[in-house]
Amino acid sequence: MYARTHDEKYRRWAELWNSRLLGSESQQNHDSGFLYYYSSVLGFQQTRSPQLEQSGLQAAQRLGQLFNPQTHLIAAWEVNGDDSIVDTMMNLQVLWWASEQTGDPKWRELGLQHARKAAEWLVRPDGSVAQSVHFNPGDGRQRVELRGGSTRSVSFDLPNNNASGDLLFIHTHQGFAAGTTWSRGAAWALYGFTQASAATHDARFLATAEKVADYIISELPEDGVPWFDFDDQGVHYRNRDSSAAAIIAGGLLKLSRQTVDKNKAARYREQSRRITQSLIDRYLTPVGSGDSSPAGILRHGCGTRPADGMLIYGQYYLLETLLALEDNEKKSSGSSGGAQ
Repeated sequence: MYARTHDEKYRRWAELWNSRLLGSESQQNHDSGFLYYYSSVLGFQQTRSPQLEQSGLQAAQRLGQLFNPQTHLIAAWEVNGDDSIVDTMMNLQVLWWASEQTGDPKWRELGLQHARKAAEWLVRPDGSVAQSVHFNPGDGRQRVELRGGSTRSVSFDLPNNNASGDLLFIHTHQGFAAGTTWSRGAAWALYGFTQASAATHDARFLATAEKVADYIISELPEDGVPWFDFDDQGVHYRNRDSSAAAIIAGGLLKLSRQTVDKNKAARYREQSRRITQSLIDRYLTPVGSGDSSPAGILRHGCGTRPADGMLIYGQYYLLETLLALEDNEKKSSGSSGGAQ
């Protein structure tokens, strides 16, 4: 918001929140990318603060510490961990930035390796998406731990003879069932592979993003806002996830600028607008004459079933998408004016 308006109050608020994160980069899990790309990196781009630049680079270093060369994946929770999750595709953004900022290709290579393996293991042939993958990190462990999201941690013995780096099993834990597609996980994949494609120009990432996008569009309900899991459809848990919709809308808009197929590009733009408009019309407060909530709250986000409420993911990505759509409209109007 500061970048958009240059209103000093937004800069003060951003710097206040950012100050709470500084110095903790090396203690974070895979979400160091989320935490510091959207704070320190964006802050550095506005202020050119050496402290914020260093914070962003330290976040990239943390992902490097979590990277397992046996599996070519960034472990989700700790060094030498035995699992990785689809959300980490979003955390790669700090690596793409670090490589460009420093000129050091090692950050790009790290992100490339993770994205390639994530595309292989977490994106199914039909474009649906699994959330988590467990693997042998190199020590032949016979016990694994399931954790993440709002679910409690569960450990169990898993006797196996898998070689170092080999796959143990794949599952979805924030969705409806192990083999289903959690809608926000699919959204992370769409947005994350789209950003990976933009940063690396690797055709495999563009193809993966398009495959996920096409699956999502085919599974969206009439109002464009998915259920918390594409395989539930409100039968067992009547939870929509407006945050997934906001991320999907942003991912589709970004993807529309990269795909070489003009018909696909037009379809992705149209779907992005449709989903965003639906969020505004049906999910953003006030949602009726009797709604006394503060304006601008995106309702019906689902962190983990059966939770229902506002989620910061939804608030942020809806705003980001609205700003991007506004920029698109301005560019279109300018192009039309020039042509006339």
